[in-house]
Amino acid sequence: MANDGFWRGGDRVEVERVVSGAVVYFPAIVVNEPSVRKNVVWVEHESLVVGGSVRMKEYVIPTHLRPSPPCEPNRRFKSGDEVDVFRYIEGCWVRGKVKKTVLGDSRYIVEFSGENRPETVVGHFNLRLHRDWEDGTWKPSSLPQGNDLEPIHNSTKLKIKLRRREQYEKEAIVEVRSEKEAYKGSCPLRDLVEAKNMRPVPPQQLSSVGRFELGDEVDAWFNKRWWIGSVSKVLGGGSKYLVYLISTGEEQIVPHFNLRTRKDWINGQWVSPSKEECCNPPMKKLKSCETAMKGFSKGMMVEVESDEPGYEGAWYSAKIVRYLGENRYIVEYQTLKTDDEKELLKEVARGSDIRPVPPTLIQRVSRYELDEDVDAWFNDGWWSGRVYEISNDDYTRYVVYFKTTNEALEFEYSDLRPSQVWRKGEWTRGEKGSGLVLK
Repeated sequence: MANDGFWRGGDRVEVERVVSGAVVYFPAIVVNEPSVRKNVVWVEHESLVVGGSVRMKEYVIPTHLRPSPPCEPNRRFKSGDEVDVFRYIEGCWVRGKVKKTVLGDSRYIVEFSGENRPETVVGHFNLRLHRDWEDGTWKPSSLPQGNDLEPIHNSTKLKIKLRRREQYEKEAIVEVRSEKEAYKGSCPLRDLVEAKNMRPVPPQQLSSVGRFELGDEVDAWFNKRWWIGSVSKVLGGGSKYLVYLISTGEEQIVPHFNLRTRKDWINGQWVSPSKEECCNPPMKKLKSCETAMKGFSKGMMVEVESDEPGYEGAWYSAKIVRYLGENRYIVEYQTLKTDDEKELLKEVARGSDIRPVPPTLIQRVSRYELDEDVDAWFNDGWWSGRVYEISNDDYTRYVVYFKTTNEALEFEYSDLRPSQVWRKGEWTRGEKGSGLVLK
């Protein structure tokens, strides 16, 4: 990154504006260097979208840009501190002042200048110390002073006992890996840590990414610590992401600026984690609500069950793209497309929601009977239902009832197939099925 007058493509910056009487800062990334003729910089916003999914781009004059301020997730605040608050509804950092500390040091009451912004309670991770960019430097300085930086879980002042020469200087900011119960609290702490569980803080230039993609391995800043995870879904055109946290098995929505590319510290160097595209993932101990199943190979055609409200019970044709571990896969749907209709939709799916393509049935009867379980082709997928009514005497049209949506629709015979259930690695017919032989 250069200075106020020159920016390079990929630089992380902030666009300064005055909104409702207050100075605000929109996080963005430089797309192209300044145009000599126009003296403007082409940037892509990280938190502003148009059309519901596409990140906004615009030309900005260099004097309205500044570098992205230093990240200090462990800074503590006190009453009277000038701070910036990230407001999701506006997609920007808004200047304010800490009025009061609540719930220890995890939440603060912040008041704003200008109009239409009443004081509000803000979580620690949505705050940063306000700084001005003047003459190529940050004011106040970004260097730690006194006890303003009070370390917590991932950057703790440590007493280090080593039989060999110390690897870290006193007061060095490091990251600590631990599953101790003590680290789950919100208060800063001191601890004795083995050197193998420590590493330096990753340099920002190694982890800065303009946009994360489905399946990317990341570290997510959540609940005052960095969690290892992977991107399950891109939201808001890349302004935020649904991230699967490996250690907890949960998914959390995380804004772009609270993510970094995952890096491992090995033999004194930062390296990218190996991506094992396991074609035959091993069997693993699953949660009680999941069903053990055979691993699915890369490129294998499967069907994926929807769990979205209103679409329960629908199965969509898909292809296995990659195994992510933890019984999760990236799949590419064959009948569903992205919002812009340009590409096939990719998503992360649980292994318990995936099954092989059902086999064809031999000795298949030429008609379906009342109350027989069937799958109906509707809205680009197979929906499980039951024959509710036979519409004509030649058995070419049927009314099918869908329990999940509580509706009945009419279908041609050609748009139906016998319903089959994938259970414990074998195909069976539904309870009302006729017991036909499976091929």
